[in-house]
Amino acid sequence: MSVRLSEDAFCQAVDEVVRSLPAQFLAWLENVVIEVERYPDARLQRQMKLGPRHIGLMGLFEGHYVTKQEYGMAMPNRILLFQRAIESRCRSVEEVQYEIRRTVLHELAHHFGYEESDLDDFEAQPSPFDPE
Repeated sequence: MSVRLSEDAFCQAVDEVVRSLPAQFLAWLENVVIEVERYPDARLQRQMKLGPRHIGLMGLFEGHYVTKQEYGMAMPNRILLFQRAIESRCRSVEEVQYEIRRTVLHELAHHFGYEESDLDDFEAQPSPFDPE
């Protein structure tokens, strides 16, 4: 059974995650916008060949790696978090908060230049909420 939060409660959890990041990261996030959507929009569904209301994609990074940017020359990078996908995997509010943090960190890794293959070890880490 999944958990459903109000949009405000979910966004508040995202804000708490971002504020809890180590200070040395925060300076690198001035050109990053984090947005919450319930599901990927129609354009993104077509672009990524996803079905309507796809619940497998929890987050997405859009933009240019910070290592490839020149100050003031790029539009802000964007991290999208898909609320219903995250909630669909969770059984408690605490687990939603954990998955938000994990997804934000994954997408921030892309901001810093990491590819999906670089994140295999990170993604392989078990959740403390997984049944033993």
